[in-house]
Amino acid sequence: MAESVYDIVVIGGGPAGAMASHYLVQAGYSVCLVERRSFPRETLCGEFLSHEVIGILRDIGVENEFLALGPSPISRFTLCTDRGPIISESLGFTAFGLKRGAFDQMLLKTAIHRGVHVLQPAEAEAVNRVENGFKTVCRMHEGIQTLQSRWCVGAYGKSSPLDKQLRRPFAGVRSRINGIKFHVPSASLAGVDADEIRIYTGPGMYCGVNHVDGGVATICFLEQRADDTLPPRARLRELMAENKHFERLLGVTGIAAVDHATVYGTGNIFFGRRNLVEDGIFMVGDAGRVIAPLAGDGIGMAMQGARLLGRLFRADMSAGSSSTDLETEYCAEWDKLFRNRLRSAAALQRILFSAPLRRAASSLLAIYPRLLIRAISLTRDRSHRP
Repeated sequence: MAESVYDIVVIGGGPAGAMASHYLVQAGYSVCLVERRSFPRETLCGEFLSHEVIGILRDIGVENEFLALGPSPISRFTLCTDRGPIISESLGFTAFGLKRGAFDQMLLKTAIHRGVHVLQPAEAEAVNRVENGFKTVCRMHEGIQTLQSRWCVGAYGKSSPLDKQLRRPFAGVRSRINGIKFHVPSASLAGVDADEIRIYTGPGMYCGVNHVDGGVATICFLEQRADDTLPPRARLRELMAENKHFERLLGVTGIAAVDHATVYGTGNIFFGRRNLVEDGIFMVGDAGRVIAPLAGDGIGMAMQGARLLGRLFRADMSAGSSSTDLETEYCAEWDKLFRNRLRSAAALQRILFSAPLRRAASSLLAIYPRLLIRAISLTRDRSHRP
């Protein structure tokens, strides 16, 4: 069993893990990142990159590399409810759509270039507390690799077998909320412009649609699921029957494209409170808390949380704070950054999932369409303006 020693081990190579590793190396720490899958790979995501994301890419000097991937600029938000008119407003900033496979690979390559050591593919099977920090046991094709570190960061996404090992309270909870994503040719869809993101609502679900790179569009929906709920493709047909706007979007060509597309999905998504530090492990990104996806802020929160972690560890290197002080400061700063966004997004999701609230909101927006912009602003970083 091989053993290596690092200052920090980061588990997960998505935006949260890659960016946390980047910032921690920049702060002067030796970092090993453990990612269980080979890249590029696709994963569940609405693939909306907010202006907070673009600002961070610019700050770390990779904006040109990002633009070279051909992301689709997005500047409008359009709401298409199942019982109301189409309402469309400017976002007030420019966002982008890009497939996660390309985006995550770019971020991980950047982390490697900046000095992060990466084990990939490697499954972190166990993380154990020891006297001087942590031992992370990784299974690789070559055998077992053990990593010893002073600190450990969990950036493994919405769920992981590690959650059960750490006895996190939500592990195993049946939330009955599922997320599903399809990639289809943009040309197969009717009426959605390249510069907009659209949200379509229906009974117990809402669905986001936007263009990404390479002539592809993302169809991603969140659903409240019961035992008799239809499978994903049939669920979209159900939405077509309930929402005339969505029926016009897909039509015969679009639904045929869905029938041939790969299904990317995640079940039992838990949106409730999670501990940001679990048995000494700092949680970042979805491992720390999942925001309602209609806000389009998941990747932004992952990257901003990673930047926060890097800043605190950089300050700790010179100050020499205790682990307890560092944990307390991380939780407090994280809460200040994201608490209001999480609450606003959760409230909006409750409205979209409730037929009476959805109808009332649709009627109000028909009279006061600018309220849509106000709702969008509640889910954004208020300390940052483009």
